Amino acid sequence: MNQRTKHFQLRLTPEEAHQLREKSKSYSSVSHYIRSAVAEYSDINAKQRLALINELGTFYRKFQNELSWAGGNLNQLVKRTNELSVAGLLSQAYLQEVLLPVITETQKTLNEIKREPYAVTKKATKL
Repeated sequence: MNQRTKHFQLRLTPEEAHQLREKSKSYSSVSHYIRSAVAEYSDINAKQRLALINELGTFYRKFQNELSWAGGNLNQLVKRTNELSVAGLLSQAYLQEVLLPVITETQKTLNEIKREPYAVTKKATKL
């Protein structure tokens, strides 16, 4: 094992020093905590995992909006379909021109939502 002969001085506020001591309690020393943090930060896999976590967050934010949109559209579609059905006004043309395109678009969105986590998971397993 290499001998540690270099000394590093760091100036901290009392609050920063307290936080550093608190965070390093599970380590044998503050020095050990800092060396571990530096090693982990410079670890390429750790950076890739962090990037993957950020990508997952982006994915969930993106599709949360799309799921809300799809749910709203489906609710409107069902409500209007029921209204027309009760009134006896639901024609085959309406079904073909209005309902089926919305259903197809909703299916497309849901399939995209299903594929995206698979791609992210596949990327994660390569790390």
